[in-house]
Amino acid sequence: MQLHRERFAIRDLGAELIMIGNGTPNFAKAFLEEFSITTPIYVDPSLASYRALGMRRGVAATLFSPKVLVHGFRALRSGFRQGLTRGDHFQLGGVLVVKPDDTILYRYLSETAGDHPPTSDILAALPHQPGIEAQLSPA
Repeated sequence: MQLHRERFAIRDLGAELIMIGNGTPNFAKAFLEEFSITTPIYVDPSLASYRALGMRRGVAATLFSPKVLVHGFRALRSGFRQGLTRGDHFQLGGVLVVKPDDTILYRYLSETAGDHPPTSDILAALPHQPGIEAQLSPA
């Protein structure tokens, strides 16, 4: 998923894209540089936020699920090449749309490595401000 490509559409809807990684600050910096990402990224090597949000973790979901192969081929087809995995290799992620008052408007927990929700679902969950239109960038 290339959600960082939608950061301007997200801002146009009055929200901010923030990433949380499970590696160290050095890993996060390398990730941002490798993929030319300008979105803020925070790190949680303790995985406390992942556990609090109920995000899955496990060997089967990250290595042995047939869906992982499907997601991998899809990523390759779109030009993404997996680099060095940093942080916890078995921790899965997810996507949340959270209001400033901590109300969760949208929650998607990845079931396998490479499992991401459609960007259109995430943008649709954002509170729309009257008169603001977001344009999706090409995938």
